Amino acid sequence: MEFQIKLFVVHLLFLTINSVDLINGQRRSFCCQEYCYDSDKEKTQINYFSSKTSYFIEKRKQPGKEFFVPNCTPEKIWFYVRHGARLPKNKEIKRLRKLEKVRDKIIKNYEKHNTLPKYGEMCDSDLNLLKKWKWDSNITKEYDEHLTVQGWNEVKKIALRFKGLFPDIFKTPYDKEKYLFRYTDADRSESTFQAYVDGLFGSDFDPKSIEVPPGEENNNLIMPYFLCPTDKEETRGNRSEYRKYLESKIMYRLVSDVSERLGFKTPLEPEVVFDMYDMCIYDQAWNPEKTSAWCSAFTPSQIYHLEYPEDLRKYYESGHGRVGNSRLLCSLMNDMLTHLESKTEPKAIVYLTHSSSFLLLLSTLGAYKDAAPLKADNYYSMSNRKWRLSNIAPLASNLATVKYNCPNEIEQEKVMFFLNEEPIEFDWCNMGLCDWKDVKENYKIYTQVNCDEYYCYSGASATAIITKVLIAGVSMSFIIKYAFFHS
Repeated sequence: MEFQIKLFVVHLLFLTINSVDLINGQRRSFCCQEYCYDSDKEKTQINYFSSKTSYFIEKRKQPGKEFFVPNCTPEKIWFYVRHGARLPKNKEIKRLRKLEKVRDKIIKNYEKHNTLPKYGEMCDSDLNLLKKWKWDSNITKEYDEHLTVQGWNEVKKIALRFKGLFPDIFKTPYDKEKYLFRYTDADRSESTFQAYVDGLFGSDFDPKSIEVPPGEENNNLIMPYFLCPTDKEETRGNRSEYRKYLESKIMYRLVSDVSERLGFKTPLEPEVVFDMYDMCIYDQAWNPEKTSAWCSAFTPSQIYHLEYPEDLRKYYESGHGRVGNSRLLCSLMNDMLTHLESKTEPKAIVYLTHSSSFLLLLSTLGAYKDAAPLKADNYYSMSNRKWRLSNIAPLASNLATVKYNCPNEIEQEKVMFFLNEEPIEFDWCNMGLCDWKDVKENYKIYTQVNCDEYYCYSGASATAIITKVLIAGVSMSFIIKYAFFHS
């Protein structure tokens, strides 16, 4: 998480609204769905952890036929890969370690019994999961945000799969003329590069022998938005849809219900509930095949409610929620189109990136755009939304743009865009197979403009935008403590 927003206003609601069931010892006849996480064999909710959903958790089918285009030969690939599971940031580590005390209080609540809800309490096996849980003392600030073993394996496996899918492109050993790699200066990005190389060339290959462009050049290409000031008031501020949802009745009731289910007479602070949710996600991301103790604190429907805020925030921060977002990756789009157009080497370009860049690229392509915008008050009507990070941007999410040569076709040059090994079906393509001329036409703006002048938002100077951000920062300093994972 880049920030954590302590839901201060929501907490005030707990103290000021007299009708709240938990205030002054008043209790409802039930608080929650009767549910036992440990005995649930399906656990479908763990597929919906937004951008921290494990890539292989859904047992993705083995790809193959989607990549095979009859009478066509793949010639080039431009591959964009997000890092896999990582450790928390230092600020998160400090908070999550405190959950041991929260766990002890929950166990004490259940030993007393007199504070438990009449309906919807935790089952014994879930309580036992919490009793056994403890913070891993090996996770310290020295390793914050580092790629985990699971994260490494996710990326390595993806590299192996694509090597098998495109043997004509990836069949040769490393050759600087045939391959180009880029990664940012973040440790997890470099580790992701190493994991990908491990899958592509084998564990005996030394990644240091690969010539990679300078770090600053990679950052400017892959993450140019850091050089372009944006107005965070619009995406996280008082009037943002994200903030409205965090202050909504849905979230207020969720915190109240979770608190009651765990045996607390009065509601926990919202930030504690979010910490439990974060620990649930991290545990599951690090060990997808195991049962996460803190996930037992939530019912499935509560997980779906908690999934929405990040989708909502990222929709405006990196998605279709702001028109200006389509400008931010101008140079990257130009890079992709130039590579596919060129008749020369390299055959494969592989960039290792982060979630914001990945989502900006999807929105720039015009992919996964819903007919209606995501809002704080339309959660229920957006249950089948296209912009669902759990589906489109999980850990180790990847976008492969593949150029095909089809000599028997009128339009001999074709392109397919594969998101997480599934074709993206644009309405101007035929079941995912696009004519190269149509690709160039749809994205021609990125080859015609000066990206250095185009990519920042129009309508306001950088100075004006920075001033807004500083003002917003002062007025929001007491709440900018919680934001879902930004990586």
